[in-house]
Amino acid sequence: MKQMLRLFAILFFLAGCIGLVKLSTENSQLSAEVTRLEAELGRMSINDVDRVHMVEVESPEVPPEVASKILSVWQFRCYLPKGYDYFQMSGSGRVTKDGIYQAGGYGSSWGTPNKEAIHELLTVSLQKKNGRFEAHYSFGGSRGTTSWNGSTPDRLDTWSVQKLVNSSHGARSFNQETILPILKIFDPSTANETKLKNKTLTTYEGGLFIVSPKSREQALEQLRRGETPSDFDPSWLATEVSDD
Repeated sequence: MKQMLRLFAILFFLAGCIGLVKLSTENSQLSAEVTRLEAELGRMSINDVDRVHMVEVESPEVPPEVASKILSVWQFRCYLPKGYDYFQMSGSGRVTKDGIYQAGGYGSSWGTPNKEAIHELLTVSLQKKNGRFEAHYSFGGSRGTTSWNGSTPDRLDTWSVQKLVNSSHGARSFNQETILPILKIFDPSTANETKLKNKTLTTYEGGLFIVSPKSREQALEQLRRGETPSDFDPSWLATEVSDD
């Protein structure tokens, strides 16, 4: 009788272990599915309300009437803290693989700090028009269009795309004093040497979109020209997400 009870207890214990393993596996799968859906929708958790949070929307919705005209579109959901004082800059022409050097046309827009924390959607799209690329963006109530000269392939498969956040890596957060180069796109086949006063840079045809705190305006302008501010700290500039 004791042996039967002991055997029953062992079988009950094993059944419980198997149940726990199965439940753990199901929970892991459910967690992965939730993460995937959050990436597609651009949802994110705000762990620190004083930091800027950003996540890529994996599958941006494009109206059917314009879908055939667009070569590619990128979308990012951004949480901007209360009182965040920033401006945005977009430019095209020649850019470098590293850093935020940009030579060519550019524009910037300014806003007043929000009294409350807000969520904004940044959308950047590229389309081919009259033998050129046109980059369209909308963010924080501002919209703009920039024309890119040079080669304009029908597809962007051979172009390099650098993103500050990537849907496969989830959301990231940054302190309010960090320059955020959210998106950079360039054609590797257009490499050319650009000579500055004291150095030579390899530049490419492309463009970029940056959000920066107003406190870094001067530093951003120097970096954009290929200069290094005398008091520059690498932590001022956020770097793209990497698989490394």
